[in-house]
Amino acid sequence: MNLPNSSEPSLQNGFTLIELIIVIVILSTLAVTAAPKFLDLNGDAKIAVLGSVGGAMLSASKLVYAKSAIRGQNSLELSNIDIDGDGSSDIETRYGYPSGSRNSGISVAMSGSFEKDWIWSTDYRRTKLYLTFASLTHTSGAYVNQVPIVATNCYLIYYRAENLGSTPRIEYTTSGC
Repeated sequence: MNLPNSSEPSLQNGFTLIELIIVIVILSTLAVTAAPKFLDLNGDAKIAVLGSVGGAMLSASKLVYAKSAIRGQNSLELSNIDIDGDGSSDIETRYGYPSGSRNSGISVAMSGSFEKDWIWSTDYRRTKLYLTFASLTHTSGAYVNQVPIVATNCYLIYYRAENLGSTPRIEYTTSGC
C-alpha cells in the first residue's frame, strides 16, 4: 500500500472561506447597484403608454381627415365634421384635422373617454391639447389648467394642423415619468 508522502503538496478541492466571502461581497455590490435599474419599470411603462396614446391620436386625426376630405372640407381653416352620420357636428376641424379643443376636437376623435385615467388641458386658442396621467396630479377625468400637467414632466401635447398642407404633431415630455 502506498501512503502519500507528506512532503508532496496536497491538491486543494473547492474554495476557501475567504474566497467565498469575496465573491459574496462582489455579487452583493452588483445587486445593490444594478437592481434598481431593473426593478423600476414604472417610468418606462408610462413612457410607452404616452407613446401609444400619441400614436392613436395621430391615427384618429388621419381618419378624421379622410372623412373631411370625402366631404370636401379638408381645405377649410375651421369646420365641423359629422362623424357618426346623425346630422350633428361632432368634431371641430382645422384644415381637415381635429383641433386641439377639449370639447369638440381630438378628444372626441379619441372617443372622449379620458374619464378615470387621464387629465387634459388646452390653450385658449385650441391650438394644442395637453394630456397626462391622472395619478400624477391626483385628479381624474378632469379638465384642468395646463400648469399641473406641465409640472409632472410626464405628458404629451397634441398640436393641431397650423395651415393648409400641414398635419398635427405630438410632442412628448418624459423626464418625470
